[in-house]
Amino acid sequence: MQITALIQVINYLKETSGNQALLEGYKKLIEIVREASEKQQVDFSEAILKEKEQLRHFFLETDPSDMGYDSYCLFGKINNDQLFGKPAADYLENLLTSDRKNYRTIYSDLSSKVKQISKLSETLNQFQQLFDQLVPAEVFHFAEETYNKSSLLLYFGGHMSVNNIIALERYSRLWGGILSAFSKLTGEEILMLDISSFHNGNLSLSVAIEDKTFNAIKSGVVEILGTLSHILKIRKIQIEIVHLPLYNDLNELLEEEIRTLINHRAWESAQKLISVYLNTTIDADEITNDISRSLKQILNFVEKGGKIEFKPLESTPEVAQTNKILIESFAIAYELASTTDSLAQALAKKQVI
Repeated sequence: MQITALIQVINYLKETSGNQALLEGYKKLIEIVREASEKQQVDFSEAILKEKEQLRHFFLETDPSDMGYDSYCLFGKINNDQLFGKPAADYLENLLTSDRKNYRTIYSDLSSKVKQISKLSETLNQFQQLFDQLVPAEVFHFAEETYNKSSLLLYFGGHMSVNNIIALERYSRLWGGILSAFSKLTGEEILMLDISSFHNGNLSLSVAIEDKTFNAIKSGVVEILGTLSHILKIRKIQIEIVHLPLYNDLNELLEEEIRTLINHRAWESAQKLISVYLNTTIDADEITNDISRSLKQILNFVEKGGKIEFKPLESTPEVAQTNKILIESFAIAYELASTTDSLAQALAKKQVI
């Protein structure tokens, strides 16, 4: 699958680096910055920020987060210089602000970026020619031919890293139970997990899924991960109030609010899934409990650093949008983990004082 991801990223980079909207956007922005560096008595800030926003919009619109976690991670490594996608938009945001007037330095930085993009485009063409000569086409088509069904990919990293056989057994049992619950919901076959890759504790599991189960899990995952942004907001409030001289323990009240939020969202999501996918031969109350518990386990999996990717048998805009939402959710989960650590440190410090 790494080869498939590599081809996907290379095709994206080739297409984007040759996009005239990108080149024209940089050309306009660089020209205005150059003029601003030569005519310092004239205020070009409004025009510069306008062109910057148009180029940032292009980068955000073409960010390849919809290609899935595996490919997006590879894109992040190749895109270390922030030439494309959201990283490029963030680079522009930091480079061009209303209070920065050192236009000669900015002009030099922007010109350097354009040269890097042009050089990368040439390098990618050379690489693909060499790759096509050395690697038979059937090699990178093998992954797609392995299953004749859609599949779910699970990535174990962060606190979910697999460092021993006990962890491997525990995580496999966890996801075996989750998948079993969704299989009972849809009435489709119970699924088996396969190890896709393992390196330095980072484990990848894949599972072939029937269409109804695939869609049910996809809907459930999107619903439950929607709580992450709300949990993050509550965590930030907890940090703000931790040192206030309050008579009531608002921190514990907010902890209870988080638990209630998760329980309600999991239960409501389970009921929605049952209204669409319920296999009528099973008890509705029992499967509601099973699915609700499974959704909370999925949320916990992502909060601890686990990742999920959906691979349809045939690509669809809906699944691409789901994978894009997941990439955004993983970023929120990362910030949430950092915020939770900061809260724990603040509470520990408060107790010492």
